[in-house]
Amino acid sequence: MSIITADININSSLEKVGLIPDVITSAISPSTLLKINYSKSNKDVALGNNLTPQEANEVPNVFFVAPDESAFYTLVMTDPDAPSVQDKKFGPWRHWVVTNISGSDVSNSLIEADNQHTPYIGPGPGENSGTHRYIFLLYQQSNGKQKFKAMEHDQREQRRKFDIRSFEKENQLQLASVNFFCCPT
Repeated sequence: MSIITADININSSLEKVGLIPDVITSAISPSTLLKINYSKSNKDVALGNNLTPQEANEVPNVFFVAPDESAFYTLVMTDPDAPSVQDKKFGPWRHWVVTNISGSDVSNSLIEADNQHTPYIGPGPGENSGTHRYIFLLYQQSNGKQKFKAMEHDQREQRRKFDIRSFEKENQLQLASVNFFCCPT
């Protein structure tokens, strides 16, 4: 699939489920394709397909071809629909943040402990809370390898109301690609 086709598919998928404008302010022009796979359940994330919490409960495999191998990247996973689609008072919920992913060594960078800014927690939508949207945002770091401000992540309260737009601005992150899945309850 060409990037132009991917661009159209990604934006129409994001708009269809309201991630544009809920999480991303406007249409994007991805510089790479972001592939996410949950190997234990053998499920791919595919622009809004449905996965159960059980299918997405372990850290996924992440693949992308870095447009710039000398650059560093940040991956964020959030749920804007916490605790429910009708009452998003805790959203976006910060599920995973990996920083300083080397464009030349994506797979090893993802598993290095120093890069796990927020350890992975899989989806856990409440019963009858509506269809939650779990979005992966891949950013290129404008300043190369950088130090990120510490984020508390041990308690549930500390992951609530993650201000993704402030995080982008503070760290001078440029959105490179996205992917997402839905989790009906």
